[in-house]
Amino acid sequence: MQIEATGFFIIGISYKNADAEIRGNYSLDTKSKLSLLSKAKGSGLESVMAISTCNRTEVLGFVNDPEILITLLCEATNSSKVEFKKYSYTLSENNAINHLFKVGSGLESQILGDFEIIGQLKHSAASSKKAGLLNTYLDRLVSLVIRASKRIKNETTYQQGQLLFHLPLYSTSVIM
Repeated sequence: MQIEATGFFIIGISYKNADAEIRGNYSLDTKSKLSLLSKAKGSGLESVMAISTCNRTEVLGFVNDPEILITLLCEATNSSKVEFKKYSYTLSENNAINHLFKVGSGLESQILGDFEIIGQLKHSAASSKKAGLLNTYLDRLVSLVIRASKRIKNETTYQQGQLLFHLPLYSTSVIM
């Protein structure tokens, strides 16, 4: 039986909030990610996704309370909820959606413009889909984030590690 969720949330920990040692406590390897997804499915959740990189671990999905996502992550990593809450963030609805677009576009990366996260996002979505935990809304959202990332990468001068600005000639003389 699926639980009727009332909101879209992202819970996470990143390089902005915690050092590598703390982040490592909440890192999801393949086995722990599958365990998290299995517990989510067993709990009757409709749509949950987990992203884990060296710079961030995030669990996103449709739930009634973000505490459910925190519990899933902390149980999957055998880590402390108290410590997690000390360093984590919780985003909901539009803030969560905006965050996902920022992550996908490389704006939330330690190296501005790092698009490696898109491959990880695709892999996480595929894992959730395989587990039966990717509803139409989240599937579409991930697709839109991937498309936006491709457009940013291909249609702007925003590249890995650098952001190039095109300034008029007179602006350059003011800067010098």
